[in-house]
Order: sequence, then C-alpha cells, then structure tokens
Amino acid sequence: MQRIISPPPSEAGSPESQLNAIALMLWSLVPGVAMWVGLYSLKSAPWTFALYHVVCLLPAIYLGRSLWLPTLKRPAFRDVAILSGMAILFSIISVVAYELGGKGVLSSEHALRLMQDLGWSKQLFWPVSIYAVIVNPFVEEIFWRGVVFNRLQQIKPPFKHFALIWSSAAYAAFHYVIFSMVMYPFWAEVGTVMLAVYGALLALIYRRTGSIVTTALAHGLLTDVAAVALMLDLSLKYPGLL
Repeated sequence: MQRIISPPPSEAGSPESQLNAIALMLWSLVPGVAMWVGLYSLKSAPWTFALYHVVCLLPAIYLGRSLWLPTLKRPAFRDVAILSGMAILFSIISVVAYELGGKGVLSSEHALRLMQDLGWSKQLFWPVSIYAVIVNPFVEEIFWRGVVFNRLQQIKPPFKHFALIWSSAAYAAFHYVIFSMVMYPFWAEVGTVMLAVYGALLALIYRRTGSIVTTALAHGLLTDVAAVALMLDLSLKYPGLL
C-alpha cells in the first residue's frame, strides 16, 4: 500500500495551512453554483462542463498540483482488469434495474427533455458521452480526491475522517442539482446520499492504491459508463426526442 504524501506536523497545523484549507473547503461548494447556472440559466451541456471544469476545477488543480502529481502513477494491471469487469456488470445491472423499477425513481420524460435541452442531439451524443467518460472522471478525481481530500488530510481535523466526509459530501452535493431535475422527490435526496458514500469509496481506493489514475478509472468505468448506458437506453426507446 502506498501512502499519500503529507507535510510535517508543524506545517500541517499552522494557521496559514488551516486558512488555505478553509478557503479550499469554501471553493469546493462553488461547483454547485456553476452547475445550477449551466443547467438552469444557460441550459447547455458544453457550457455546464466549461463552467464546472474550467472555472471551478482547473484553477485549484493547477494551484494544488504538488498534492496530486506524486500520485499520477500507472495503475496495476490487476486493478484495471477488476474495474473493467465490474464496470460491465454494473452497467448491465443499472439498465436492468431501471427497466424493472426505475420508472418510480427517475422520470424518463424529464431525463430525455433535459438531454435535449442541453444539446444532447444525435450528432453530439457520442462526442459528449466520450468526454464524460474519459475527461470528466480524470478532472473530477484530481480535484475532489487529489486536491480537496489530500489537502484536508494535511490539516488538524475537527473530528475523525473529516477529509473523507467533507470531500465526499461536497462532491455529492453539487450533483443534487442534476438529480432534482430528473428524479422524483425523496429519490433525489437518496441518490445524493448514495453518491456521497460512493465518493468515500473512491477516496479509499485513492488512499489504498496511491494512484489518482486508478481512482479516475474506477470513477469513469463504474459510474460514467453506466450513466451513458442508461442515456443510450433511453434515447433508443424514444428516438424522436433526440
């Protein structure tokens, strides 16, 4: 098991270090605002990605590069094989679960309408989907686990597992904007809580492997591929809406 680099205790507990961590915590709440603007105001998938990735994540990724660059390591073949198998299984389970009981959780009409409003046309479906599966998980993981989780592990925490809880909760919170648009009441909240648990799992994978690349692969293969599979399933059922 590889350890994520931490500063000396004296440096970790310094007032400057604590203030920087607080500033990063506040910044980790900004993606929710960006997501709301992109989805509700601009109503554009490309602009939503741009606001989220370019405006919110990339500056912190660059400024915090010393945190995640040491963990930019090639994943073990065994990890990739396991993740690939789990991704195929999880995608199949997601589609089957939606077919069996998903209509009481997620509104197909709202999901398809949102896809259409955001520009998910037949021509853009695959380019945007590939971007979501390949680029999005790497950018997200470098920010949420590589910067936020790493940085909060380096300060004197107010309680045990603070870094794990905050980074996972903030990661899930901005997704609520999306969930509330396509899922029925109660289920949007349940989905957000489940995503927080998933974020914690990704943080544990990061801590266990010491590789941000492995964590990004887990993110892309386990959730983003399943999400694209569900959207593809919906678009094939309702071809007239896309």
